[in-house]
Amino acid sequence: MLTTVVATGFKRKMKSGRTFPCLLECEDSDGNTIEVVTKYSSTLFEKEKNLAIEAIVAMLAADLGLPVPEPFVVELQPEFIAIVDDPVIAKAMSNSCSLAFGSAFWSSMNTWLTSQKVTKGQVQVAAEIAIFDQIIVNSDRLPTNPNLLFTGDSLMMIDHELSLAREQVLFWREPWVDGGLSGLDGHEKHIFGRPYFSDKIQSLERFAEAWEAIPAARFDEYLGALPSLWVYDQAKLSDILAYLNTVRSNIRTITENAMRVYS
Repeated sequence: MLTTVVATGFKRKMKSGRTFPCLLECEDSDGNTIEVVTKYSSTLFEKEKNLAIEAIVAMLAADLGLPVPEPFVVELQPEFIAIVDDPVIAKAMSNSCSLAFGSAFWSSMNTWLTSQKVTKGQVQVAAEIAIFDQIIVNSDRLPTNPNLLFTGDSLMMIDHELSLAREQVLFWREPWVDGGLSGLDGHEKHIFGRPYFSDKIQSLERFAEAWEAIPAARFDEYLGALPSLWVYDQAKLSDILAYLNTVRSNIRTITENAMRVYS
């Protein structure tokens, strides 16, 4: 679920991103070279917690068949940090956990544009992404900061480290109750809010079935896959995973409510 790779080369700092992510060349246990967009703890708001949340969301999205880059645990060895030619980045890495979070680099994709319309070929996956964001309490996929890549009709979600902080969202409501999907209805709340769709959503059956296909024990496996250095609070992480299991039990109500919002 989470492959560990070792950073071997510093390519560049990414052009955007408040957390100063970097493109690194990494090597896996078989000697394969992989380009990985990497985040390290010292630049994140809640340090190792954000690494853990990013990983949990990536594993969940992959299990649901949603478009997310392959996640990695990136080992930042002192010998590697010593060759990083950007002194600010090198210092930030030195002050970080030795294990960072990485996402496979997609070089051929572009950033979603402000007020961009969802094409007919994108409607299904865009709707699923929007509902997924409501479930994971992700308020960071806005028209001003889309955190989404695309090429043609293909989409790719990125940047989820601020998700699942239910206690930090004012007036947050569970997605299965009335008003729990209010973020889907409006042009300022989400890039896939109702006004942006060029065609109607036909069904959310695939999305619901994907949730129902996840065994309850799978959520515990997410926790087990995390490096021990990222397990900032066992009880809080267990509470997050219990919430996801409750979502699974209520997914039909969630999708029915979503269809009403998008109708």
